[in-house]
Amino acid sequence: MFLKKIQDKLSKEGIPFAIVGGYAVAIHGVARGTFDLDVITEISEENFLKMESILGSIGLKSILPISATEIFRNLELYQREKNLIAWNFVNPERQRESLDIILTEDIRNCKIEQAKTDFASLPVISLEDLIRMKSKTNRAQDIEDVRALRKLKQI
Repeated sequence: MFLKKIQDKLSKEGIPFAIVGGYAVAIHGVARGTFDLDVITEISEENFLKMESILGSIGLKSILPISATEIFRNLELYQREKNLIAWNFVNPERQRESLDIILTEDIRNCKIEQAKTDFASLPVISLEDLIRMKSKTNRAQDIEDVRALRKLKQI
């Protein structure tokens, strides 16, 4: 399973990460289908270099033709001028293996919880921080996710 492979590799290498996006919505209890795995991590050059190397070691390639160093050093410019929100990786051999590193949040500024699964304990962004993150976008899916998560929070 792709998620287990990611969790095992990043944990083994000591890379701080947490699940966000559609997977996090589902983990928090809202029925939601999603294709790609979204994660947040520490926004630093060293960490980006490690992520790039680890993801490459399991067959994931950056969709963007730029390096970890370029992304880190030009992040503010890319966000402002190119609306860069995520650094996307995909396995060319297995298109379903897709991971996005969300570049608009640093894990150090978020509360992370552990979610128990059949195969591991997974780091997932807190419900409050997930709602906050998704409230900043104007995407229809995020608006719907926020509604469902707020309803869940009231139960």
